[in-house]
Amino acid sequence: MAHHSNWLDHVPQNIRQLLFADYMPEWLMSDAECCALITLLAQTSPECAIEIGTAQGGSLSVLARFAKKVYSLDVNPNCREQLGHCFSNVEFITGKSQKTLPLLLKQVQAEKLGLGFVLIDGDHSRRSVKQDIENLLFYRPSQPLYVVLHDSFNPECRQGMVEADWARSPYVHFVELDFVTGTLLSWPERYREMWGGLAVALFLPWERRGELRIHANQELLFQTVLQHSISHRRLDHVLVRLLSRLNGIVRQLKSRFERG
Repeated sequence: MAHHSNWLDHVPQNIRQLLFADYMPEWLMSDAECCALITLLAQTSPECAIEIGTAQGGSLSVLARFAKKVYSLDVNPNCREQLGHCFSNVEFITGKSQKTLPLLLKQVQAEKLGLGFVLIDGDHSRRSVKQDIENLLFYRPSQPLYVVLHDSFNPECRQGMVEADWARSPYVHFVELDFVTGTLLSWPERYREMWGGLAVALFLPWERRGELRIHANQELLFQTVLQHSISHRRLDHVLVRLLSRLNGIVRQLKSRFERG
């Protein structure tokens, strides 16, 4: 969610130049997230990768460097025009991922492409995050598949990740919501909003044994920060409205009962 060059202003520019000079400058991730993504892709070098949510191409520049073939899924039709000339191994698919991802996964499966990496960073609503995950759960991997999900520290995104029925796929062996922890923003325009964080899931081509556990090794930190975030205030307002409606319904039922 945040431009990495604005996320930690105290980090000297020469360090950023050393770490990220080979990638697109407009990268909507923190420095820690960028490093984690680069390391994962450098170590796995997938034959095929999928990115849901391309924006200005920061993460895409990493995927395109380490993957043989990349599919970019975004609702913005300008992504191809703006970024197509930068990458010779990227195919751009325009449309909502809830519709384009299932079709692409069927194609990848039919063509027996070695899908080894998926980055989910598209629509940040709870419902859309959950749907992207559950569409992916129909895929049967032919090799280890790493799935990285951005903004796992955002309450709505995190809720979508928690609600997804990961266990439905017997090929999901590991899920960690706090692979990289996010932050509480101090910018005036996003004051006390919770963003960032990377979750990671591992699919393997054989069925797991036993129950699947969803790990969240920074849940205590998440809950503590949530209490001081703008999201907590919004949640309070929602609860107040729900309780008010519920009290109104109770009063109406009580009035009807007394008249009857």
